Amino acid sequence: MCGYICFVNENNLANKYLNYTYKNELSNHRGPNSQKFYKENNFLAYFRRLSIIDVTHKSDQPIISQDKRYILVFNGEIYNFIELRNRLKKKNIKFKSNGDAEVILKSFIYYGENFVDELRGMFSFCIWDKHRQKLIAYRDRFGQKPLYYFKTNRGLIISSEIKDINKIANLSKNSLTINKYLFRNILDNNDETFYDNLKRLEPSRRLIFEKNTIKISKYYDLKFSEKKNFILEEFLDIYNECLKLHLQSDVKIAFLLSGGIDSSSVVASSLNFKKNIKAFTVIPKYTYNEKPYINHFIKQKKISHEYINLDDKINVDNFKKALSFQDEPFHGTNSLYQFLLNQEIIKRKYKVVITGEGADEVLGGYDRMFLYYMWQLLNDNKIKKFDKIVFERNLNKDLLKKNILNLKKNINKNITDFENNKAFEYLNSNTNKNKYYNLRWNDLRASNKNVFKKSLKNSIFTNDLQIALRMSDRNSMSSSIENRAPYLDHKFVDYIFSIKSEDFYYNNMSKGMLRFAMRETCPKKILNRKNKTGRPGSDMYFIFKKVFDDYIDLLETSDLTNYGFSIEKIKKTLFKFKKNLNYSSSLNKDFRNDMNFFFRIYSYLVWSKLN
Repeated sequence: MCGYICFVNENNLANKYLNYTYKNELSNHRGPNSQKFYKENNFLAYFRRLSIIDVTHKSDQPIISQDKRYILVFNGEIYNFIELRNRLKKKNIKFKSNGDAEVILKSFIYYGENFVDELRGMFSFCIWDKHRQKLIAYRDRFGQKPLYYFKTNRGLIISSEIKDINKIANLSKNSLTINKYLFRNILDNNDETFYDNLKRLEPSRRLIFEKNTIKISKYYDLKFSEKKNFILEEFLDIYNECLKLHLQSDVKIAFLLSGGIDSSSVVASSLNFKKNIKAFTVIPKYTYNEKPYINHFIKQKKISHEYINLDDKINVDNFKKALSFQDEPFHGTNSLYQFLLNQEIIKRKYKVVITGEGADEVLGGYDRMFLYYMWQLLNDNKIKKFDKIVFERNLNKDLLKKNILNLKKNINKNITDFENNKAFEYLNSNTNKNKYYNLRWNDLRASNKNVFKKSLKNSIFTNDLQIALRMSDRNSMSSSIENRAPYLDHKFVDYIFSIKSEDFYYNNMSKGMLRFAMRETCPKKILNRKNKTGRPGSDMYFIFKKVFDDYIDLLETSDLTNYGFSIEKIKKTLFKFKKNLNYSSSLNKDFRNDMNFFFRIYSYLVWSKLN
């Protein structure tokens, strides 16, 4: 897990960048263990290493091939690198290190560009072909590790983080991305960033730069079918294999634990392979208290656990620090808590953290996915199954069918339930609302085939997961911690998407296959939970108790009027809520949308000041 930057045909900017590194003006949070560079006439690669596998200097990067033709920089973790290395050894290929980076380079040299199909892990890496003056870059299948690129008139810059490029290229704001964020709650759904001409290589992509031309292709696509039934033994074999691979490490591993099934299943199952487990939890003020479930789990499994209280660290300064590591605005205070939690974990000498990230998107855990699931049952003419669920959940059948019909209509109009319209209540009266209302992003489209799995795929590649992975990577790496997500092993995901859609709600429960598979492993109190809680963090507590004065000050000098907003309307509502807010009151959906919008505004305002 590391960070890098590469320059092709940009010698002036490369030298400028090196000058910053010599003056220690660039942070080494992505790689505190070593910093090295490779430089030739038309190419520079600067690398920062966070040592996880083979912590010796034999695995330092950039790695140069024996014939000096190829240079590799790699960020991530290849979980099947031992298998790949043994395969290459049988072909009389020798290795100098015990790490995964050398395996990547020698696999590329032996098998060619399509070797990426064999990699199992999270990664972004670049390979420079000195003979052909050609750069090849890859990003992992689901986008766990970042890769940004900036095309100049003369060449190309590729980096793990935006800040490295921004330091030397003086990037300007991308107004379209800002509009999508402020008005439609859209983030990280395509190759655009918050900066003009700075691109995000999307997941599952290969980038080739040759003769001053960029070519991008897709090397992986998540396929799905309805061929397989859920078989317990098969599910557990694949699940446990993924988990065991993710537990490989030459440094200390910690776990994040909530009271939900995702992280609880990971921790409980890991006890089969690792006896001394340490888990951490943060429970902020004014969020759902999961302590009863967590305490029950800890008592039953007898693991070492620590609650970390971060409430006294929730303030303007720490929010600015968190945002500076993100490089772009985000939504929700959960990211701030995640940022601060990682700071505490690294103090306790843990360099790897295992999470339950991705389970909701892969297994269908979000409440809104239930509507797609029921729509799928109707499409497949599984009326008995449909009626059984309606009866067991005591649902209004006519209302449910009406909601499904409305969902179909909205999708045909390119509308998803991930967006909200709160921003339109705070526009100036003369603003053209249609200009912003048409900023849509849904890739689903109405269909009579696999609509449920299409909704999951949409959640993985163009909304929920991409937002979560960006926050997770920047927050963990800000403290030089590697974040691992076993649910995002592509072998596991491919397997899940080969199972019949109706089995996703096995026993009429969300994430039913996982719940059933864990019935001998996880406490029943957790398995039988029906209420899904959001990520930890309260936007209203943050806004009205911690940053309110700063918020108002930033509004006074902001450029929000350029985007059609009425600053007076925003301020008026903020003061009204602050005066009347009851923190113990339940949050209805409309109020949550208000808080989400106000948080986005504040996040944008702080980001604008930092840039």
